[in-house]
Amino acid sequence: MKFRALFHRKKLDAEMAEEMRQHLELRTQANLAAGMSPDEARYAAQRSFGGVDQIKEIAREDRGWIRLEELIRDLKFSARQLAKSPGFTAVAVLTLALALGVNSAVFALVDAVVLRPAVSLRPEELVTLFNGRQGAARDFRHFSHAEYLALREAKDTFADVAASVMTSAGLDSSDGVRKVQAFLTSENYFALLGATQPAIGRFYTAEECRPNATSPVIVTSHALWQRQGGRSDFVGSVLRVNGKTYTVIGVAPEHFNGVLVFGRTELWVPLGMLGEFSAGSRTDLSSPRTYRLIMTARLAPGVTRGSLPARLPALAQSLTAIQAEAGEGARELQAEPPSRSSISTQPSGGDSAVPLAIGVFSMSICVLLIGCLNLANMLLARGAHRAKEIALRLALGADRWRIVRQLVAEGLVLACAGGAVGLIVGMWGNEFLLQSLRTLFANAGETLVLEVRPDARVLGATFLLCLGATLFFSLGPALKASRTDLVHHLKQQGGEPTGTGRAHRFFSLSHCLVMGQIALSLALLFSAGLFFRGALQVGKVHPGFDPAGALVADLDYALADLTRGDSAQSLLSAIERLAGQPGVQAVAAATFVPYSTRSEGGGVRPEGVTDPARSFSVTHAAITSAYFDATGIRLVRGRDFTAAETRDPAAPVAIVDEALGRKLFPTGELIGQRIQIGSMVREIVGLCAPHRQSNRRPNVPYRVFSPYASGHDGRAFLVVHPAAGSTLSVASLRTMLRTLDPKLPVVNVATFASLIEKDFTVWLARLGATLFGLFGAIALVLAVVGVYGVKAYAVARRTREIGIRMAIGAQPRDVFALLLKQGALQILVATLAGSLLALGAGKILAKMLYQVSPSDPVALGTSIFLLSAAALLASFIPARRATKVDPLIALRAE
Repeated sequence: MKFRALFHRKKLDAEMAEEMRQHLELRTQANLAAGMSPDEARYAAQRSFGGVDQIKEIAREDRGWIRLEELIRDLKFSARQLAKSPGFTAVAVLTLALALGVNSAVFALVDAVVLRPAVSLRPEELVTLFNGRQGAARDFRHFSHAEYLALREAKDTFADVAASVMTSAGLDSSDGVRKVQAFLTSENYFALLGATQPAIGRFYTAEECRPNATSPVIVTSHALWQRQGGRSDFVGSVLRVNGKTYTVIGVAPEHFNGVLVFGRTELWVPLGMLGEFSAGSRTDLSSPRTYRLIMTARLAPGVTRGSLPARLPALAQSLTAIQAEAGEGARELQAEPPSRSSISTQPSGGDSAVPLAIGVFSMSICVLLIGCLNLANMLLARGAHRAKEIALRLALGADRWRIVRQLVAEGLVLACAGGAVGLIVGMWGNEFLLQSLRTLFANAGETLVLEVRPDARVLGATFLLCLGATLFFSLGPALKASRTDLVHHLKQQGGEPTGTGRAHRFFSLSHCLVMGQIALSLALLFSAGLFFRGALQVGKVHPGFDPAGALVADLDYALADLTRGDSAQSLLSAIERLAGQPGVQAVAAATFVPYSTRSEGGGVRPEGVTDPARSFSVTHAAITSAYFDATGIRLVRGRDFTAAETRDPAAPVAIVDEALGRKLFPTGELIGQRIQIGSMVREIVGLCAPHRQSNRRPNVPYRVFSPYASGHDGRAFLVVHPAAGSTLSVASLRTMLRTLDPKLPVVNVATFASLIEKDFTVWLARLGATLFGLFGAIALVLAVVGVYGVKAYAVARRTREIGIRMAIGAQPRDVFALLLKQGALQILVATLAGSLLALGAGKILAKMLYQVSPSDPVALGTSIFLLSAAALLASFIPARRATKVDPLIALRAE
């Protein structure tokens, strides 16, 4: 009760204080009407009106209540003021909606990909371990099971260590075999990554994970369970995977995907099933020479990522002591935070998505900055238009802080409205970005699991951006508007302030803000131009062969229950039968083909040469005969492999590209020379034309081909070249393969040309061109709106001056030239400054693009032309309008 009484008393005191203030303002206004100066009117009102001390005392007693009440009143008053200017409000809100919406969408994506931890349980404790060889070579490999057990015993360094193997699996479904991502893991894998309990059922046990345990049980993803209808009897049911039956024992928690945030993992299998699950290789997990395991560890209490490197050498020594082959040399351990996008045998030095995320977010911040500059200009013009109102408020006793607070409150209302609309724009932007990423993953045969939605983090970030934008675009204009000349604005007419010269007009605050907008917009347009140029350059890259008409079928024998020998025989038999089909000119198989999502590298040198300078990195593929006819790669000299060599795993022959041959043997005949690939010596029997593996940079320029049987590993690409006039298509080839052998594990069928179109570098360049083009278009629109608004306002402010000029003899063309000349000079200054920003951005972006100069003259010239033309057009319209001014109406207007 006491609190309520105090609350009501203070509220009444605040209301009485407000009433007294209103009487004081009325008395001051009356004194002004009587001819007193503003200072005299305010002083006389205070002397003649009693209770001023009481007002100050009440304000001192309950400053907090008055501030809260005044803040609410300011916001309500701001909303009413903005509602009276619907045009200004609509333009301001849409400007902020575009700028904040772009930033909201980009932040949501960056948050999901980079900022938000994939593992919620103490992610700072997780590391991935890498096993390298000491010395100059520093080559890395996976771990053996014995090494896994040794690391798991290091309790003073790691609280726990889990082993896993990433692979693909063929899951039987109603529409055939579907390729899915799977992990074979140790029993502690789920708990280590924070999944302590399954959604239903159970996880597998240590007994089921021991080497070669052969327990055909499986844990599925929550999404797979839902696609099966989410039925209650799912646990205990069976799934056919890789042609074998597995019993479902559990379902992982919803959204659990291990450490990855992109490709969806559908199945988890006990590590003991590695020998059975790896179709074709029959891997023996207990063998000390089986290096297949990935190590994910959680640090022990008291150990941090910073202190971990000092502990790793001792652990590396223990691994050196237990490795199977002494010739491997001393081992070296390295640790990194788990990669969120891929599984690799060697450390990457950081998340590859971070630089791209920083670049995109920086561009979106530039868009926000341009929008804020635009709004600042609009509020400057609005403040100048309300100069008399603000001067009268100050004359009636309002202090400068009160005026600033009111104007900032209007900016806050605009920012909140723009942020609300911006969230809708951001949701559309999120869907656009996700659709592009889904397309990329679908091209690679993967499923994107990344979810981007406006959650609490995104809403909080958008709110902070609103507050930051409010301070940026409203505080400066509010301070300038509150610093007004009372005598000038209360006694004189409007128009340009007295004493305003050309230099002051040219470099006025509003014009400087517009020039800043143009400079930033030019940098964004140039960035978009570089991406467009990069996309064009990538599209023009000639692959070095003619893929026209060729079709490619992706086969993965890991999805079938066949040994390596049986799968090779199945493939070669399918080739022979397919070659006899009508409409087929040539057919061949390879372990990988150019522009596929797979490649295999190695080193090659002349036989007997140990000089590292004579060793070259190459891409190595195992192929069948007729491969060059099927792909369109030109065989320059020599011969193709024979059918017998294709089937012989020990055939000591090779075909190399001509450029590699000349690097290996600068002089003499190339055919018949002997080269060493790893430990095997092969004779060069043919030379093919140089060609590209992908458009990615740097590109490994050299190729080595060996007979197919020597490199078959269960994955194959079947290349079919149709005969002239043939109607063979993707659909008909798929049907033909299914007819020839229903058990062929066909993953995908596509045209060779589409593989080139789906190349990662091409996709990245086009996505960048689209994103930066969108940023540049928004920046261009905002800049043009800003230029038009400032020029239109300047013409309105100078209406009286223009009328006088025309009254004393100035021609309309003189007025037009005067105004347009100023705008053109400001655009020139802005483009010069923007060119420097653009060249700085170009140095950063050129590293990401293919064959693009950081100072590309076409991109820079086009950007300058587009922006200058648009800005000149925005200046032309107000200047043209000024020539229509009637001098008599202009002189009477004020």
